[in-house]
Order: sequence, then structure tokens, then C-alpha cells
Amino acid sequence: MNQDACIIFDIDGVLIDTRKSYNESIKQTVRYMVKRYNPTIDNVESLVTDDMIFNFRKSGMFNNDADTSYAFILSIVCGPSKISDLHIFLEKITGNATTNGIKSVENFLLDYSKDKEKVISTMRMLNYPGDIHSSIVARVFDEYFYGPSLFKKQHSADAQYYFGSPLIENDVVLVRDSTIKKISDYFDMRVGIVSGRSRVAAEYSMKWLFDYFDSDASIFLEDEKREMGKPNPLALIKSIRSMGVCNAFYVGDSAEDLLMVLKAREESHLDIQLIGICPPNSRANQIRNLFTENGTSLIAQEVNELPNILNKVKTQF
Repeated sequence: MNQDACIIFDIDGVLIDTRKSYNESIKQTVRYMVKRYNPTIDNVESLVTDDMIFNFRKSGMFNNDADTSYAFILSIVCGPSKISDLHIFLEKITGNATTNGIKSVENFLLDYSKDKEKVISTMRMLNYPGDIHSSIVARVFDEYFYGPSLFKKQHSADAQYYFGSPLIENDVVLVRDSTIKKISDYFDMRVGIVSGRSRVAAEYSMKWLFDYFDSDASIFLEDEKREMGKPNPLALIKSIRSMGVCNAFYVGDSAEDLLMVLKAREESHLDIQLIGICPPNSRANQIRNLFTENGTSLIAQEVNELPNILNKVKTQF
């Protein structure tokens, strides 16, 4: 492999399967918050589906799952009263989310609602975006995901609302030790991370695999200012430059990963190729189409295919 190249990974959906951790944290946060503020709404747990969560994410601006939780909570509390109408309403909102992120949902609700004051008062009550000290949405989400002990480690604060098992325990590591070792060897250990999760969460779930990654070239966006979140390219550019190279692969699985790479190329003039991870299912096929439409030629079904892919393209770097 060329000495002037590195590889950087997203974590969620690439190195770790988060469907039973982050997705479940969204669902439990929405259930808790909706029942807290409107106990008359029944079957809240049936309203939030993985397909709807995916629809938010594919807009490119819902990398933060607390954002997704907030969008669902606001939409349910301010939506139609009949559960059947609410299902259709949520499908419409999630299907029409845009790169304006939570603003697109707030604006949709303000345009839709006959009671705009209810929407405005609910937004004020939820006080989102905000940190765990200012927004109950952010706090409840992190309490479910981290559980009381890890929540305290991440935030130096005690849990207030959830005291059960941490949903981060449901993370499933996808990448094999042998895969990361081969990739590390290819790039002379120039292997980094740019991920939406925190360092605490990454270390907890990846365990000894975390040691394969260059700590100085790894950026955990939950620990950064909100404006640094994907698809802002600054973290990716910083990671690449910290390794002293001009060429890079970024391994991601989402619309915001694609947008981040495209912006990073434009702003830095670095040579960055996206390797898209797209499992063989209908949701991933939508992202696959988005990748190919935007010039992504390196696509794998799962992360453990990467050593073979890199062998085929190594002469390019």
C-alpha cells in the first residue's frame, strides 16, 4: 500500500451493529417521553419502527439519535389523536425529512398544525437541542443507552430517569480481529475513527479491538461541539491530516457519511474515497443507489470484505 494513505472508519453500522442498542434507545426514549407528557396516547411503542428511523437517517442530517428521538416525540405529541392516523402521519414526516434535520420536522409541524401554540410550547418544554443538563430528551436518551454506571462515566452525573440495564449492551461487534489486523498492516497502522458516538461508548463496545486504531487520529463526535457533527467535514479532514497523508479511504454506511466525504474533498482537496458498507437488504439498497449515483465505486456488503477489496485497489494508492 502507498505510504501516503490512511483508512478511517465510522463505527455504527460498520464496525458495530446498533439496531438493538441505538435504535432501541430511540424507541424507549420516545415511549417514556410521550407517556410522560401525554399518557392518553396508547401503544406508543408500536409507532416507532426501524423503517421510520432509517428514513430519518437517509436524509443525511439525523446522525445524532437524540435528534431522531426528539423528532418522533414532537411529531407524536403534536400529531393526530387517532393512532391509525398517527401511523400515517409519522410515515409522511419521516419520508419527507430533509437536510435541514430537526428544523424540517419543526417546520412541517408548524405548517400542519391548527394549534401552532401547542407545537411551540412542546418545543419549549423539550428544550432541544441541548445537553443532558438543559434538555430532558438528551438526558433520557443517554440514560437508556449508557445505563446508570456508564452514564455517570460519560457525563459525571447520576441517572435520574432510568436505572435498568444499559442498551449499549445490545451492541454487536461486526468486524473480526483478523480483519482489523490485516487492514492495519496494509496502512502501516494509519487507521482512525470518525464516529458519531462517544469515546466511552466506542471503547466499551469495541473492547480490545479499539487498540488497533490511532487514538490521535480518532474523533468521537458526541464528545465535540454539536456543529462538528456529520456531515460537517472538519473532523474527517483533521483525522486525515493528523496522520500526515494526502490520500484516504473512509468506510461508512449512511447518507451523512457520503455527504461528509464529498464536502471534505471539496474543502480540503485531499484525495478521499468512500467505501460504502451496504448489507443485502432493501434499506441498504437505497443507500447503495445513493452511493453509486454520487460516484462511489467501492461498495461491500460487510466490513470483513475489506481486505480483499483493498488488495484489488492497492495500486491506486
